[in-house]
Amino acid sequence: MLNRLTGKGTYESFDMRCMVTGQFAVGKSTLVKLLVGDLIPEGRHPTDGISLLEGRCGLDVQTREWILINPETYNAMDVVYNKVLMTSREEKEPHPKEKLDQQQASDTSPSGSKDDEMDNPGVLQQSQAIALPLPLNTSVNLSNQSPAALTLSPQASSIVPLSRQQLKQKMKAKMTKDEIRRKMEKVLKSGKYKMKVGRLIFWDFGGQYVYYTTHQTFMTYRALFIVVFDGSKGLHEQVPDVLCFPGQHMTPTPAVFLQHWVNCILTYCKAVYTGIPKILFVATHKDKVPTVDIETRRAELYSGVEELFKDHEGREHLVIDNQIFVNATDNRDPEIDVLKKAITDLTFQHPCWGEAMPNASVPLELEIANLVAKGKQVLSFSEVEELNSISKVS
Repeated sequence: MLNRLTGKGTYESFDMRCMVTGQFAVGKSTLVKLLVGDLIPEGRHPTDGISLLEGRCGLDVQTREWILINPETYNAMDVVYNKVLMTSREEKEPHPKEKLDQQQASDTSPSGSKDDEMDNPGVLQQSQAIALPLPLNTSVNLSNQSPAALTLSPQASSIVPLSRQQLKQKMKAKMTKDEIRRKMEKVLKSGKYKMKVGRLIFWDFGGQYVYYTTHQTFMTYRALFIVVFDGSKGLHEQVPDVLCFPGQHMTPTPAVFLQHWVNCILTYCKAVYTGIPKILFVATHKDKVPTVDIETRRAELYSGVEELFKDHEGREHLVIDNQIFVNATDNRDPEIDVLKKAITDLTFQHPCWGEAMPNASVPLELEIANLVAKGKQVLSFSEVEELNSISKVS
């Protein structure tokens, strides 16, 4: 099915999920806020579950420059336009057998008309690839809406059950090919298409034990993992005030938590590509170590990490050589740039960065982005069926 969909036109998807994990109270949230350009919070604020930071920073696909994005102008629909406009490809000529299968399907399906076919939104070929900065001011600016308008209380769906054909017709009225093209042309005419920016989406995993059973649900080989630990503590120093922890038959130490997260990531991520996902280690709290002792502590920490995983069967997934040791409360720390470069390099090496995705999914993405812009937070099953009916994915 994927081959059939990609044969009708694709775009190169430049999105990377950066999943930040590690023991509680090691500075994960502070580090993420620094990387996306947020203000550094004072004091400790535990993360409940997972904090998702989307549309706050990205990478220039051509120059690899780290781009910070103003949250006041971020618009989810512009992200969808950008992804397609930057690399939209022409439809492939189907194989003769595929042509026959398509003809037979159209002859037997009551809804198989030419009007149902999904052409290339935007009609831009790869040789014409134009990229847009993220974000763009071409749709409704979320910052102009009141907080009340961005939050909906749970309520029953108002959608009356419709037939599949009625759902298709309803969705066509919502987001037609012409409307997609018109919206994209508006973006192009705005003149804001100077750089190709791929998104970095940060997932800040809460480090408390109570969340461990749910974190596995979101782990995927399509992500880059960053495991954070407190560099001001020894790897085998006991962590105080811990009642429940991974490997409870052992003394709770930073080393135990590091082993837990590596094992958890490699257990729940499907093995598709050799050495993927990559797991980057980052030590924090450099500001708590005397300046004259920083390099000595760095060497001790990472030689200890190397020793900890030297015989681990997932060693090829681990990125240790960078020996990153940061002060996550100081955006002037030069090692923050070292960390950004490491994230950039690993992102560009990831096989899912720039992979071909079907244009058929674009109308669905636009509809979902539009609902998000309107403050919609929960979809009923009927609404999901309605959204799904706009593409030939099923």
